[in-house]
Amino acid sequence: MNRLLKKSNQHLFVISLVTSILAVFFYINITFVLGNINGLSDFGSFIASGQFANRGENPYATHSPLIFTVYFPDIHHYGLAPNLNPPISVLVFQQIANINPVYSIQVWRILSILFYGWTIYLLTRESLGRTNPNLFWRVIWAMSLAGFWHTIQLGQIYTFLLLLVAGVTLNMEKEKRIWAGVLLGILIAIKPNFIFWAIALRVAGYGSIFLSAGITAVFISLIPVYFYGLKIYQQWLEAASLFTPNLLVFPGNNSLQGLTAHFGLAQMGTILSAGLSITAIVLIYKYKPNIFKLNLISIITSLLISPIAWTGYTLLLLPFFFKVQKWEREYWISAFIFSVPFLFVLGLFTTNFFNFIFWGWFYGWGLLILLIGEVMRSTKSEAKAEEK
Repeated sequence: MNRLLKKSNQHLFVISLVTSILAVFFYINITFVLGNINGLSDFGSFIASGQFANRGENPYATHSPLIFTVYFPDIHHYGLAPNLNPPISVLVFQQIANINPVYSIQVWRILSILFYGWTIYLLTRESLGRTNPNLFWRVIWAMSLAGFWHTIQLGQIYTFLLLLVAGVTLNMEKEKRIWAGVLLGILIAIKPNFIFWAIALRVAGYGSIFLSAGITAVFISLIPVYFYGLKIYQQWLEAASLFTPNLLVFPGNNSLQGLTAHFGLAQMGTILSAGLSITAIVLIYKYKPNIFKLNLISIITSLLISPIAWTGYTLLLLPFFFKVQKWEREYWISAFIFSVPFLFVLGLFTTNFFNFIFWGWFYGWGLLILLIGEVMRSTKSEAKAEEK
């Protein structure tokens, strides 16, 4: 009886502690967003891109006061963050370029919250079920994620990307491979770094998804050529090569290039990315992981090998945190890392060199821990299966 009572008290203590931490994180996050509610941030760069295009100028130019500009005086680092999304984004941004951005960003923030809420609804309905005892806590945790609040603050598009990722994974589980491929193709057209996911699916034997994703991505990517000509792709690539290097060491860039750039070795990140890509493909080909593991490994690898992988990209792992019935150790560690407010990162990453590395790449540690844990568990289970 005393043992049961002790366990009950310990369980109650853990619940109270987790609830208190998440409540504090929630308060810090919402205060951070409300404190920047009138700022345009990345959304301003999107509007500027549309305005340039409406005037027949280079949509990836930077001579606009709306372009998001960041300066970190403690490390004497300055960077411009114009719209670096592929040309299909310019068509969308043109449609809202003439609306007062002070109003349009608020509308977009509301839509982003709705995308997020709808995704969580889909995941709770399809992945866990309404009676799962972990459901409530995972929803609460999802609402505390740094990536979500930073997305709202910046006016970014990551909750829409999350909806696409959830659509891909859910359709794959239902054997609706063509629809999964179409949604993946839309994702690739918006964020080409997810081409790796399509390649991994092809290696694993999901040829129909790879084909439908490729056709969809190519079709969408050709649309801007009709309106602007091939020149717009040249302008996009020039802007990416010009402005990406200064963005690599920005806090919250969780790519391998972002990590090595903190040491002044950005090219080493490219080498590590190539090595990780090859290793992941070899392991996928050899072990043929199930759909869940295949998609999880592919998404994390896609983020790590990208030049830029901002905090908002961590939201794309939400379907996997909801799908798993019991979180293993790496899930708990990563879940905690992803929920630490970005305000902490901003305040700590310039205090000394260790913090410059540790906090500057803080959410990247969560990606790496989750990837290593999942790969090790997958290879161990396959090795045991072969022994039997």
